[in-house]
Amino acid sequence: MTAPAAKENARDAALIWGSTSLTAVLLFFSFGPVGHPFLAFIALLPVCFAVTRQPAWASWRRAAFLTSWILWIALLIWLRHVYPPLGWLGLILLTAYCALFNTAWLILLRWILPTLQGQAVFWRLLAMLGLAGAWGLGEWVRANFLTGFGWLPFAASQESNVVMLTLCSWVGPYGLSMALVLINLGLARWVHRFLSQRSTDQSLAPLGPAAWLQGLTPELYLGLSTIAAAFYGLITQPLPTARDTITLQMVAVQTNFDPNAKWDQALLNQHISEITQHTLGGAKAKPDLILWPEAAIPLTLENAPWQSHLKALTQNTGTTLVIGTIEKREQGYTNGVAVIGPEGLRTPTYAKRHLVPFGEYVPLANFLPLRKVVPIAEDCVAGDSVSLLPLRTLKGQSLSAGALVCYEDVFPELAREHARAGADLLIVITNDAWYGQEAGAYQHAAHSTLLAASTGLPLLRCGNAGWSGTIDRHGRTQAMVNPANQSIYFAGFSAPLTAQVTLPEYREPTFWVQHGEWAVGLGGLCLALTYLWRRRWYREKSLST
Repeated sequence: MTAPAAKENARDAALIWGSTSLTAVLLFFSFGPVGHPFLAFIALLPVCFAVTRQPAWASWRRAAFLTSWILWIALLIWLRHVYPPLGWLGLILLTAYCALFNTAWLILLRWILPTLQGQAVFWRLLAMLGLAGAWGLGEWVRANFLTGFGWLPFAASQESNVVMLTLCSWVGPYGLSMALVLINLGLARWVHRFLSQRSTDQSLAPLGPAAWLQGLTPELYLGLSTIAAAFYGLITQPLPTARDTITLQMVAVQTNFDPNAKWDQALLNQHISEITQHTLGGAKAKPDLILWPEAAIPLTLENAPWQSHLKALTQNTGTTLVIGTIEKREQGYTNGVAVIGPEGLRTPTYAKRHLVPFGEYVPLANFLPLRKVVPIAEDCVAGDSVSLLPLRTLKGQSLSAGALVCYEDVFPELAREHARAGADLLIVITNDAWYGQEAGAYQHAAHSTLLAASTGLPLLRCGNAGWSGTIDRHGRTQAMVNPANQSIYFAGFSAPLTAQVTLPEYREPTFWVQHGEWAVGLGGLCLALTYLWRRRWYREKSLST
């Protein structure tokens, strides 16, 4: 190889690995708790700039996969805590699987974006929509294929950005992810066009703010239109009046039990005593309800002494309990949610519908030498209905709650089904102790924020060693933290947290609740049209040469 060729190869390698690595770093720091949501607006710019130089295909594919894999390992590093050493195996395999989706999108970007130079505005905008649609479609497939793993869509980076969360009520979490991609693509096309023009036309005005404004492109307008739509949605949202709402006060009783020790019968009485004392402490504030975490105590609802204890507890406090519980059924156990009032168990109870593979059941158990994480001899069985929970405030007002158990808040469709069934609010109970005291609990809570913003319903959340608190219908949060160090990782109970529940007669279902993943479908259509155009362009170019 000649010296100039070797130098060119080195520059190409630096471009490929530098751009994909920088994008991976920016994506990592787009997510909480260590990042900032605005970084998501520029995270894809490095790879967008790099593909305009048409880097070598083989090197691009290799760098795309490896940097995406490292990114997912960094995001999901907490998986190593889940039942070691299986957690390490899950970390390696699951992150590699997630990296495939990022890699596929980066390959599409390399295939489509360099061909847009000199194309008509219609085809350029279609390609922008097609690439955004490819991202959203990839997230949807990841959340639904092979039981689904919808963890951390791009939209989760905006969990503290109330403006952008407004879009969720129209397009859902995957649509918000697509909007972020459009913003990145629009910025990239604008900057690239501006710099390209200045490199070829020396007569242009000196570099300055006015010069940048002269280089605005239709692609930038398309990206910025999503931000404009978010602001418009925020300022035009109707504000319910006092007569339209119920003020609900909730106390979260957060335990900090070791996820394996919780099932140790030798510790059962100690755990019952601890959670009972926290409940009695929280009840002094006279909240409308008290929440317990997922499967807070490993006793079934069929256990008569346990059910009597719960009934006596509510009679003593005068407050309704909403608890994570397990129920025995013919095929196994359900992991669910139950409401206990002074009169005893209220029906219906909710049974978790989307179980965690290898956590609550083992796929292909007869062929795989693996065991469940949850230490119950039998597999959990999935519920088959929405089963809204009946709640009553201290003033006697009746409400219906849609419950989600732990991992279920990663799947937006489950919350949408609750909203369509008439839920007045959402309740999420979880056990985040599996994640360790790292980013996992914060990442998990971000999904609940997306659900509240998408359904327009307030959300109450309680976790074992996790994020507990309330989220209003706009995605604004009230977190339960330790006053001493502001940590979410502690055992105790919250001061009463308030949720404003809009009454059904004054509440219009959000567009997303009514129409579902229409944005993903539209994005998929734009991707298909972009693919057909790109193939035709390639054929025409081949014939002309």
